[in-house]
Amino acid sequence: MPDISFLPVLAEYFNVSVDEILGLKPLNNREYIPSGTDSSEHWNKELNYLKNSRIGFWNDDYLEFLVQKVWKITKPINIIDFGCGYGYLGMMLLRILPKGSTYTGIDFSETLLSEARALFKDSEYKAEFIKCDFNSYNVKEKYDMAICQAVLRHSPNPKDILKKMIDAVSFGGRVVCIEVNREFENAGLYIKGIDYNPFCTAEVYQKLWKTELESEGRDYSIGMKIPFYMQECGLNNIDVRINDRVNFINPYGDKNEYNKLLNALKTTNHWNEVLSDEKKERHIKHFMNRGVSRAEAEIYLNSNIEITQYLMKEKDMAFMLKALCLLISYGTK
Repeated sequence: MPDISFLPVLAEYFNVSVDEILGLKPLNNREYIPSGTDSSEHWNKELNYLKNSRIGFWNDDYLEFLVQKVWKITKPINIIDFGCGYGYLGMMLLRILPKGSTYTGIDFSETLLSEARALFKDSEYKAEFIKCDFNSYNVKEKYDMAICQAVLRHSPNPKDILKKMIDAVSFGGRVVCIEVNREFENAGLYIKGIDYNPFCTAEVYQKLWKTELESEGRDYSIGMKIPFYMQECGLNNIDVRINDRVNFINPYGDKNEYNKLLNALKTTNHWNEVLSDEKKERHIKHFMNRGVSRAEAEIYLNSNIEITQYLMKEKDMAFMLKALCLLISYGTK
């Protein structure tokens, strides 16, 4: 922190305000650095993250309820999955769908597709995986269902992808988009022992999401907007459900399930690592690059540090409740 008498001189020299020098305001002349989550390079390194984040996504019986009671699928269907990743959703669906159903997954990450092929290698299910950018993919045949999960939130052009999905199904075919609304997800976490977190991150996140939406089109509230996009794109019988999965992380329950859920949550949120000063500064710069002040970035960072320290202290006795609130929007062509 510079001597107070130097502040006006420094501000004039760097052509910024005193508040910007002190980190109380974000720099207006920053060069925005994109997140890169719409690139294959990013997802080639995220297999472990995807596997951990999918733990606790679904209750099998709720997906079965959708297939049998809501969508009333009684005959074999052909599915295409936009952004299939390592085939997680496809495997879940084929276990439930009528025998003879097929699954085609498209993704631009060879790392994820290799894992998907390995997952299906010894299964009885008919599955095909295609490496391509689904933004430019031209469908060669029509499918009964086009589906995507946690994909549109990372795309700068979600409506264009939705149009591709609609084009991929035959008339009467169904389009299904499964997305998390980040505000729901952020609010859906309770940690016993941290009843009221003094470092409230909601306002910081909102600034971050607003900047990312304006700068690269990445929309973390996309889950709430998809039904409207479906309406604009001409789909019929549009409806929305919310996944009923809530993860109660309870050390007095099944120990294997407890460890699996807790480790997955810690890994995906980086609550299992002690940050070096260098990493802390990197996180702060990342937030400041997205219109957040240093003080606000430190609020976010301190919140995560507090949770990390608490979980390390509690070790095998942490109580948590996590409601992901997956929104499932669907309509017919």
